Amino acid sequence: MSSSDSVSSFDETGMSFGEPLHVNVSRASTRFETIQQAHSRQPVSPGEEEALAGDGFDLRSWLHGREKDEGPPFSKRFGLVFRDLSIYGTDVSNKHISTLITPFWKLIKGVRYGWGIPEMLSGMGSKRKLTHGFSGEVKEGEMLLVLGRPGSGCSTLLRVLGNRRKTYTKIDGKVSYGGLSPTEVQKHYRGEVVYNAEEDQHFPTLSVRKTLEFAIQCKTPSSKVLKDRAGYRKEVLDMLFDMYGLRGCADTIVGNASLRGVSGGERKRVSIAEQVAAGAAIEVWDGSTRGLDSSSALDYVRSLRINADTLQKAIVASIYQASESIYNLFDKVMVIDEGRQLYFGPASDAVAYFEALGIRKPSRQTSSDFLTGLTQLNERHTVPGFTGHVPQTAEELEAAWLESSECATMLEQVDEFEAQIEHDGRSGEIRELVDRTKMGTEQMRLRRKSPYTTTFVYQFMLLVRREWEMQLGMPVIIGYQVVYNAVFSIILGTIFINLPQTTEGVFRRGGALFTALLLSTLTSQSQVPRAIQGRLTVYKHKFLGLAHPAALSLAQSLLDIPLAVLNVTVFSLIFYFLTNLERTAPHFFTFFLYILVASLTLSGFFRFIGNISPNIDVGHTISGLGLLCGILYSGYLQPYNQMHPWFIWFSFIFPLPYALKALLANEFRSLRIRCVGSSLIPGGPGFGNIANQI
Repeated sequence: MSSSDSVSSFDETGMSFGEPLHVNVSRASTRFETIQQAHSRQPVSPGEEEALAGDGFDLRSWLHGREKDEGPPFSKRFGLVFRDLSIYGTDVSNKHISTLITPFWKLIKGVRYGWGIPEMLSGMGSKRKLTHGFSGEVKEGEMLLVLGRPGSGCSTLLRVLGNRRKTYTKIDGKVSYGGLSPTEVQKHYRGEVVYNAEEDQHFPTLSVRKTLEFAIQCKTPSSKVLKDRAGYRKEVLDMLFDMYGLRGCADTIVGNASLRGVSGGERKRVSIAEQVAAGAAIEVWDGSTRGLDSSSALDYVRSLRINADTLQKAIVASIYQASESIYNLFDKVMVIDEGRQLYFGPASDAVAYFEALGIRKPSRQTSSDFLTGLTQLNERHTVPGFTGHVPQTAEELEAAWLESSECATMLEQVDEFEAQIEHDGRSGEIRELVDRTKMGTEQMRLRRKSPYTTTFVYQFMLLVRREWEMQLGMPVIIGYQVVYNAVFSIILGTIFINLPQTTEGVFRRGGALFTALLLSTLTSQSQVPRAIQGRLTVYKHKFLGLAHPAALSLAQSLLDIPLAVLNVTVFSLIFYFLTNLERTAPHFFTFFLYILVASLTLSGFFRFIGNISPNIDVGHTISGLGLLCGILYSGYLQPYNQMHPWFIWFSFIFPLPYALKALLANEFRSLRIRCVGSSLIPGGPGFGNIANQI
């Protein structure tokens, strides 16, 4: 059964395993055609105008005919080619759990083997070959299913095909994205090739509508390509809701493992819709059906089929325990085991190929399970009456594949596709088409080298609005912070209540100012987990080419201000007047300003720690040590002349000492302090007349 036949049959029934399906391929295709014709800036040459006068204008044919100068980039002729691809990684087979003697053992090994410098200079070291000469091609509009047992190299292959290469020590062979090299794609067209890991990464407090709106706005082509950008955004959003069955949950938050939102299947479809909105031409999905029931998994793969058929995308996916219905939706299949390629070709011919080798597929076993368990001798069955040698191991199956006529045909097809890409000049076509969609290329030629469709300023404005909506979407957290500051201001204010303007209250007055500053520091420390928890989503948006992380950092810094103003206002109004600090307008508003600036500065400091920390445990450790040093060397607990000279430099780089000095100067600059009690001299019995004391 072909993929199109399979899709048609599902459209008619609308059911899978007794569950309703939410994805309608034919309806999605019709919707897509309508949007293309409605929002494209039409051709203007005389010949094209004559063609448009009739009823036969087809934007898809027009785009595929390479008349791309005036049409939106709904589809790009990329295609994926990989040839003799061998991937090397660090050999972790000899890694051991660290114990007490591990540091000393590493020291001895370092002295003996030259600290690894010879291996570093030779470029070798402890490398392990993860894949052995993989080859294949995925044309635009095709779907490739990668099958293999866990540990066989599926994720390694998919990460490299998705242009995530930094975690590997060496990569041999060739990978081409429509004639573009991986380096060029990474620098200038990273949003065109995307890799999706098993877990869906989204901001959990945003609704499905807001999530997709942001992706659409970041990737909306420039006015050179679209005649109505606002109408395009609205229509594409409606199209995505219809294509992937998301209209019913459009205003529900996405959620995550700890925050209830949409279901797992809906979250997968949100990820696919986001990829469509981002305009990626090559999509790589790694084990994304884990945790989904059978109908949700089928909905998910049908959504990928829409991307391939309607948008002409090249899609590579690995799916474990795929049903026969899912398997039939793929055009090609690649079988690997132990890092070796066992088959690459049409999905409909895979079972017949291995049966020709003497391995029989049981009648009630799915094709994907049969192909995955080829090397499991206790699971597979031999064809009755087969007299030839049946390959037993992955090495023997690989050797049989390399000697087969199917492998020779596949290599010929790879060569032909590469030649076709070169003949069509696709790399130049892709560069020109993508560059035309970018904003600001008329004013700045440098923008053509940017991997982002929109300008930095435009991204900043979008991110400010999104961050503001995320803050408004968490009223409970905002209310908690307000109550937290109110309660602590009352507690601290009663500790230092009604400080006297005498010498007896001088030191306590300084303690009150230091405590107020310390509270703002502890409140700002919440930026550490916030920065770490949203990091994977920020990275995903960076690889999709949606927004620059620097624009997000600036937007977060700007939106720290209104929340900080609210919290500092609540704290200051209660604490300042309970403690009887200098009650004049200049003194109060200066106190308020210094506390506010210190809070914002420390928020940026802790956000920086969160961004550089590999995980939340390390982040809390670093922030705790930094906070401890800041308190000890703020100048309050110990004066500067008593600080150790090796660490006094910390008081010059941390903001707390400067803020404390400013608060003390503001409070004492015009305060008249009356001397009382033991501060008067001479003192003691018989010295009761203040006229004789100073």
